[in-house]
Amino acid sequence: MNKKVIIINIHSFIDVITNSSTELFVTDDAKSITAVKEMLQFMLNNWNNLAAGGAFGDHYVKNKRFAIGKKSIPKPIKTFDETFGDIYLYTQEMYEKDIKEYEEWKLKNQDSGYSILWGYEKKENIGKIFIVGASDNEIPSEMFDWIQSAFGWDTQRYHLG
Repeated sequence: MNKKVIIINIHSFIDVITNSSTELFVTDDAKSITAVKEMLQFMLNNWNNLAAGGAFGDHYVKNKRFAIGKKSIPKPIKTFDETFGDIYLYTQEMYEKDIKEYEEWKLKNQDSGYSILWGYEKKENIGKIFIVGASDNEIPSEMFDWIQSAFGWDTQRYHLG
């Protein structure tokens, strides 16, 4: 019996034990930051309703219903602020700063074989709206396709670490 060995280079030991990461979406067709935030809130409200109903598994239903007055409503499982971080327009100045930091890092780490670039640092992203997760794994994976379809299929998703 022949055995095959596959060698996978890892960035750091933490890559072996966790898949915690933040997501970054770069929108192509967004009209304004306000419109993006409103659409994300709408999507998050719908995600919360589905999650509270058990659509994504029992682990989300830990947040039991609570009563406001006489009406019982689903407790939000995720709030906007704990789900989404910065939402901003990527500018020429931001791009230049990213590239300058990379070039300075590269001079000091020529033999490392690694890069500190995440992939979003592109001239064509200047003027586009960036949606960043609040922290590791905060944007529910069930929302990834929703975000990409709501803001156009040209919306890019970057997995930051």
